Amino acid sequence: MNQKKILIVDDDSSIREILSTQLSRLNFLTLSAANGKEAVELFKSEKPDLVLMDMLMPVMDGLTACQKIRALEKKGARIPILFLTARDSRHDQISSTLSGGDDFITKPISLQELRERVEAALVHAKHKPVP
Repeated sequence: MNQKKILIVDDDSSIREILSTQLSRLNFLTLSAANGKEAVELFKSEKPDLVLMDMLMPVMDGLTACQKIRALEKKGARIPILFLTARDSRHDQISSTLSGGDDFITKPISLQELRERVEAALVHAKHKPVP
């Protein structure tokens, strides 16, 4: 089976590095972006299998980036987008869903939970067409 490619989007370079290291240990390939604008560009060129997205970032926030990525997807190919954020209000959870997010995870996250959430999203993505 080929390695799945995960795009990590966070304005904090240490968080990107930690997530990249953890996901590499779980046998995933990783790409990273420091803001939503970079994420949209990488999404177009690299075609990741999953996106881990922070909500609050400079240049373009995660909610806007998620909407732009959803607009780029072809019919029948929905890429899971998991919001990984320090924010945990009900409003943020609803906003992430309305922008097209598939899951909402509050930082910090354990390696075990990260693996379970990513693997679950990848399994469900195979059965979830673009609306």
